[in-house]
Amino acid sequence: MNRALRLNTAIRLIVLLVIAAFASIPVAAQSTYVLTSTYVLATSPSNLDAVVARHGLTVVKELYEGNSGKVCVMLVSSPAIDAAALQTEVQTDVLVTSFEPNQSATLPELSGLTQATLQQSTSAILETLHGRTVVSYYGSLVPSNYSDQAATEVIRLPDARSLTGISGGGIVAIIDTGVDTNHLALVNVLLPGYNFIANSFDPSELQDLPPATAAALQQSTSAILEGENVVPLSPSTVAILNQSTSAILEGGGIPQEFGHGTMVAGIVHLIAPTARIMPLKAFRADGTSDLASIVTAIYYAVDHRANVINMSFSVAQASPALRAAILYAREQHVTVVASSGNDGLKTFVYPASFDGVQGVGSCTAGDLRSAFSNYGSDVTLFAAPGEGVITTYPSGLYAAGWGTSFSAPIMAGAAALVLQAHPGSKPGDIIDALSRGSKRIRDMRIGRIDLCLALTSLVGGACPAVPGSVPETDP
Repeated sequence: MNRALRLNTAIRLIVLLVIAAFASIPVAAQSTYVLTSTYVLATSPSNLDAVVARHGLTVVKELYEGNSGKVCVMLVSSPAIDAAALQTEVQTDVLVTSFEPNQSATLPELSGLTQATLQQSTSAILETLHGRTVVSYYGSLVPSNYSDQAATEVIRLPDARSLTGISGGGIVAIIDTGVDTNHLALVNVLLPGYNFIANSFDPSELQDLPPATAAALQQSTSAILEGENVVPLSPSTVAILNQSTSAILEGGGIPQEFGHGTMVAGIVHLIAPTARIMPLKAFRADGTSDLASIVTAIYYAVDHRANVINMSFSVAQASPALRAAILYAREQHVTVVASSGNDGLKTFVYPASFDGVQGVGSCTAGDLRSAFSNYGSDVTLFAAPGEGVITTYPSGLYAAGWGTSFSAPIMAGAAALVLQAHPGSKPGDIIDALSRGSKRIRDMRIGRIDLCLALTSLVGGACPAVPGSVPETDP
């Protein structure tokens, strides 16, 4: 046997021994054994080097370091074999503020247990395609079925706007999949944003597409009213497309949550068309992200003077780092809005279940809880329409969305309306204002917002009565 053959045989034996040793670990224990994992570490800048050295950690990147010098948040890695033992070791270090796995996060339309059956709901969208016109909406040309739709009627936005003239103030940061930065309905209100996935200043959603698909989609942009096809793209989205874009989007290569951020931005703009929008891309087009990207985006939004943060996503476990970032936002008087999730359960969902976060559930046009919406006072403070909401979609297109992801930006836009009516309003002031006249919905703590009653209570005016409105009470 020559030397090379002996060496290859020895390597194969070592590999077999390693596989056999790992296979002997009980199944329940295997999930805690990793080669290298990433964690979110919070400590003081002065103690960072000591903590990293003491526990054998490697700094991957800085997530946040406050101007006060009291805390820094870092993404770190460790080659430790036993992840559970490492967490216990680091968490009990008196120099450590918090230490946790860099858990994954998903958009609720991707992770929810309950999803809308679009085939039963698209008929109403189809009806809006006939007789559409191009209208001017605060400096942009849009289809009339976007500017004048059922969702705005439910929350009495037209009455509020005609009586008060309020159209939104401040900056709404949207932590999501990015935005179509060239969409004609949005371009006039977009502020510079950031892409935390690619670490760049370009938050465009089109970056997530194959170059050929992105180029074809951009070239296919047509006149506003040419879209006559309603095409389901995912369990939560139908796009209103013309013939050429139908062929592109139906041909595959489009990630399931592509367009989610543009859709959320379009709903904020629908409610508060003169508020500025800061797009923060912390999610990929497949709907995935991680704790590190989200935490960094929250601190970025606050430090770049956002007044409202919209978070249409959830993480599985309560996170100390996420809680601390939200607390920082609250200390700076930023209103934080989050979707309640689409499991159809009375449950906890984060960040919506954290104190100080305005969790938003979905309701129907008839003021019933949507079947897919999570509920309960621990996750849902307010309700807003979340079924068939027509909004913007990448490449200058429009789409309709189902899910609490599309209820939350209605609430974020409503907060921007209150900020224009009463500049300097703190989060508690905004909650108080939007609570006035809200319609009770069972299992949702405050209920569905009524913008006419909320805004006229701030600036004056008398809303028309709602026929047959009787407050609902819990049994």
